[in-house]
Amino acid sequence: MSTSSKIVMVTDHHVDSGIGYYSLELTKAMQAYHDVALIKPFRHNHADSYLHAQYPWMKKANYKSLRQLRPYILPLFLRRALVGTKGILYHAHWFLSGLATTYGHGGPRVVTMHDVSLLHVSDSNDKYLAYYQWGLNRFRRMNIPLIVVSEQARRDTIQYAGYPEHLVFSVHNGINFEHFYPTPTTKDSKVFTLVYSGGLGKRKNLDLLLNAYQQLQRYYDFIELKIAGSHPERTPYPALAQSLRLRNVHFTGFVADDAMNAFYNEGDLMVYTSGYEGFGMAPLEGMACGLPVISTRGGALEEVSGGGAHLVSNQVDDLVSAIRQVIDDTSYRKKLTHRGQEWVKQYTWQRAAQRTQDIYQTIL
Repeated sequence: MSTSSKIVMVTDHHVDSGIGYYSLELTKAMQAYHDVALIKPFRHNHADSYLHAQYPWMKKANYKSLRQLRPYILPLFLRRALVGTKGILYHAHWFLSGLATTYGHGGPRVVTMHDVSLLHVSDSNDKYLAYYQWGLNRFRRMNIPLIVVSEQARRDTIQYAGYPEHLVFSVHNGINFEHFYPTPTTKDSKVFTLVYSGGLGKRKNLDLLLNAYQQLQRYYDFIELKIAGSHPERTPYPALAQSLRLRNVHFTGFVADDAMNAFYNEGDLMVYTSGYEGFGMAPLEGMACGLPVISTRGGALEEVSGGGAHLVSNQVDDLVSAIRQVIDDTSYRKKLTHRGQEWVKQYTWQRAAQRTQDIYQTIL
């Protein structure tokens, strides 16, 4: 297969989302193997609009959001952007862009679904869930291969989506080490800072973290907790923190991608309490920034982060004990930090691109 063969990537997310970030990083890494184009949503007032001038291989998919109708009409805007873009293979990132490649369009296709957690741990409304299931059924009828981001996600896709085993491939995500790395900070050394980064939905299990923090306050008066995640005011967590009478808990709201490295480096320990992850980028990002990481085992977290993190159960006492060990035992904290920094080195976008290239070769 010629390295000049064109691969057309298409994503339904902006780059300031996890799926959008995946789309950008994988497209950049795949340039080592092919001429690769990325079609992505575009709006003039969006924070990532500047990228289209930066990367000549990025093509605009202009769209109108129309609020609740967005998931149902976005595939049509993406399909329109696909017209005239020829490739030997079309790689869609998530199911909305996957649907766009199936409308009046032939040729080899693959869809990165990341995971199918919507089918087994989601609290999505019934209408959207039915639409999601319909999309997966459409892909299955068309024998479209799926890429997911862990072996756990692969098993779940086969089980919960009923997808044929031979059509589901696992490719771990990568970390951009030019973006996440340790930096000197001027934070107050007398304050021990716990950090969390990620979504604030129900399955992220922040109740566990806040209840553990309540107990930690009995032992330490020099701790603080910073929680990064969009729209905390729309969640029950600020009220829970108030009802638990927690001190020095800060909900930062959304932290822009270019500020995340600074956020992590302000911390002394990352605590990740998610009940389920198809992959789990945040713990690895924390490791890359030189933080010791404590994580639950939900979904693929043990598979992806287990060699670098201190793993705990979903019990408050277990989490409190682990955090106390990291705070009290300086040597263990250093050991855990080193373990994480060594572990995370395996997660490169170059490795993800190589594995993706292997999958392309089985399709073409």
